[in-house]
Amino acid sequence: MAFLKKRISTIEDTGTAGLCRRAELARSWMFEASFPLWSENGVADGRGFWESLDLHGRPLENPVSRVRVQARQVFVFALANRMGWQPKRSLELVRAGLRTLHRACRREDGLYGRTIDLNSQELLDDRADLYDSAFALLAHAWALRAGAGAEALAGGMALSMAIDQRLRCLHNRGRYLERLPATDRVEQNPHMHLLEASQAWHEAARDQRSLLRSQELVGLMESRFIDRELAGLREVLAEDWGPHEDDRFEAGHQYEWVWLLHEHARICGGRVSPAAALLYRKARELTLPNGRLYLSHTLQGDIREPVHRCWGLTEALKAQLALVCSGNTGSIAVANEIFDRLWADHIQGAVSGGWLDRLDASGTSVSNDMPASTGYHIHLAISELLRAEKVVKG
Repeated sequence: MAFLKKRISTIEDTGTAGLCRRAELARSWMFEASFPLWSENGVADGRGFWESLDLHGRPLENPVSRVRVQARQVFVFALANRMGWQPKRSLELVRAGLRTLHRACRREDGLYGRTIDLNSQELLDDRADLYDSAFALLAHAWALRAGAGAEALAGGMALSMAIDQRLRCLHNRGRYLERLPATDRVEQNPHMHLLEASQAWHEAARDQRSLLRSQELVGLMESRFIDRELAGLREVLAEDWGPHEDDRFEAGHQYEWVWLLHEHARICGGRVSPAAALLYRKARELTLPNGRLYLSHTLQGDIREPVHRCWGLTEALKAQLALVCSGNTGSIAVANEIFDRLWADHIQGAVSGGWLDRLDASGTSVSNDMPASTGYHIHLAISELLRAEKVVKG
């Protein structure tokens, strides 16, 4: 499992050839180091997946885990399977992960809770959660694509129906309750991930209701979550769509929506929403000259959380690669710069196959462990890099 950590400075080309070399490096890291590490040390002996590893790559055997981690790891190994990494082993992990989702994470009403005990295989926090349910739907979509068959199809169809029946707000098109019992706030992030999951479920199962849901969620984002005066995506609003004290800008989410809107256009065969350009401008405005992103800003543009998370850079990379895949060759150099920052900050200094999730304002790692949840972001971004490589090669 030893992986030679190549220094990114050896890749000087910032054009198409440089992007292809970075894709080759990233694929080697994923296949030779990351998938092996997490398939060996990240698996809790048939009970699911560990929440995190320590900085040396050893499992932190805490039985308490978030449902979203179980779902994201199913996605990761389904992605590995689709990419050709150890097809038999990766499919085994996908099916084992689905069993944990169905046995330990699913409520009687078909929605998914928030945290489980891996030992007892029971929900610890059984409150229905849109964010976790969305990731469970994403997991089923990718499990179906990886060949998990009837179990993935039946589980995903039941979950998709439960989300519409239990969480959909009939009086507000595209709006879903973030959790049950309902609260007095509206959050864009769960809606964003429901869009991602709905797109994936439509592609996997050809489910037309999910396509309709995707269209409604894009409309909700365009009409409610974007603030035209501030020219950016807001995170939290009051139930009546008024201001909320927790509202903020997150550069990573501006970028993430750019990628999702390009995906929406690809899936629907239409044009990219004009909102993508607005969100991209806001994201670039909030990005530091060195390429790093603070976790969040106030609506006035002041730094709110002066830390750098790995996921923000992966979303910046995905957004830039979406532009590359849309024919914007001028975005190749920026995509290379973002990858270099991601590699230098979060991968180069970590144990082989792992990552440093969190940096302080100075760029020094303040990570105490390696969250498994970060793997969803990194592996998806690398898969998009490999897709862009095929596009630019023609």
